[in-house]
Amino acid sequence: MTKKQILMVYPYQGFSGTYVKHAPLSLLYASSEIVKLGYDVNIYDTRVGSRDWRLGLQKLVTDETLCVGVSVMSGSPIKHAISIGRFIKSLNPDIPIVWGGPHATFYPETILRDEWSADYVVSGYASAPFKDLVGSIFNEHQPDAVNGVAWREGELIRSNPDQQKIFEHIDYWDIPYHLIEDYSPYGQLDQNKRIFSMYSALGCPYQCTFCSSPAQYKPIAGKKWTPLDHNYIVDHIEYVADKYDANYIYFIDDDSFPKLKHVENIIDTIQERGIEIGLGFRGARINEIMKMSHKFLDKLVAGGTDIMHIGAESGSDRILKMLKKNCTFEEIVESNKKLAAHPDITAAYNFIMGLPTETLNDLKKTRDLMIRLVEDHPNCILFQPNKFRPLPGTELYLQAQDEWGYEMPSTLEAWSEIEVEGDPITNQWYEKGMREFGNMLLITSYFVDNKIEKTTEGTTLFTKLARLVNRIYGPIAKFRMRRGI
Repeated sequence: MTKKQILMVYPYQGFSGTYVKHAPLSLLYASSEIVKLGYDVNIYDTRVGSRDWRLGLQKLVTDETLCVGVSVMSGSPIKHAISIGRFIKSLNPDIPIVWGGPHATFYPETILRDEWSADYVVSGYASAPFKDLVGSIFNEHQPDAVNGVAWREGELIRSNPDQQKIFEHIDYWDIPYHLIEDYSPYGQLDQNKRIFSMYSALGCPYQCTFCSSPAQYKPIAGKKWTPLDHNYIVDHIEYVADKYDANYIYFIDDDSFPKLKHVENIIDTIQERGIEIGLGFRGARINEIMKMSHKFLDKLVAGGTDIMHIGAESGSDRILKMLKKNCTFEEIVESNKKLAAHPDITAAYNFIMGLPTETLNDLKKTRDLMIRLVEDHPNCILFQPNKFRPLPGTELYLQAQDEWGYEMPSTLEAWSEIEVEGDPITNQWYEKGMREFGNMLLITSYFVDNKIEKTTEGTTLFTKLARLVNRIYGPIAKFRMRRGI
């Protein structure tokens, strides 16, 4: 019997996965090349599958299953991925399990130490390496020549370094969207949106010291930010709108706005073709918003844009300089006021806390900034601050190692306990009181901007309860944040 079936699995995504469920683009990208080779690929998304994910997987694992791929992010998704791997092995211990995704890119050795969770790890861009790895498994060969793959050989862990010198770009007609039979379960925040994620640009030209992108893109030859042709992007939008009833496009670029003309061309082309579509942008920086004119922002609104995710990160100028954010506290405030004149665009701000050398006074400046943003722009929202964790290859990782003797977790179980809402990996550089103040910011940030009322329609029991909690606790949260309680 020739084994040609491949099962691709997406784990639970922690607390955020309860209210944001976008289609698993990582699995579609990783499957693009093997589909063209004629493999029978099934995607099982545990977030939207049957209530009993084990029963769902059991129906898909057969004697013809060649391997199982799992896309894994750091944090609680690891815990579920471990359960998935062990369950697959309980069905058939000979089925190879392959991990890919963000966590696999940076920590392959910690994954392979658990022999019941994974047999292979693909780091970096997955479509070409996964195709080659599947070929090795099919032909029962070791993946000695497969780029960016790690595996166990007896008691040894072997690996081939990721040597990809160009960005991975999958033409939209090669993305196997058909592998997902029903897109209706995907969306976010109880909104009536059929959301499709896509790229308008590849890479990032900046060097933020906490971000993994500079390390990831360091081997890439030439420019570190490459915009895609605007006509191609709009062709892609038309394709998913016509074939899959997409009514909202979420651009998941690391940064969409290094060249404002790039986005302007996309908007102009959408309007020229008369496409009715909503737009959201994940990547925007304060130094870019400073360059945006009111005319440009009016064009974004006219083109269907209703949200921009913006990296504010900190209210301390010293910390902003350390992070290489190319902006100051006052420039963040000025940019926010500019965006307040365009309330149809929700300015959604990201923050980070618990950084090496950050003091309690620095963190209080972030609190002051959060309050100021909401006061000046009632339609903005604040995402809960991320608790800093050192990522290998970043400047702050090296600083944490050199100055504080930091050692990252060495086991999957330790990594699985890391959540933005949970305790940090380490608090060895925290001043007294920072942990408590940071947790206060995390909790109150859910309520001080009234985001639950702004972003949900309240049609499900979950969002109805969330709205009720928001109305009761919102005033208390604002009082706590202002007073630092």
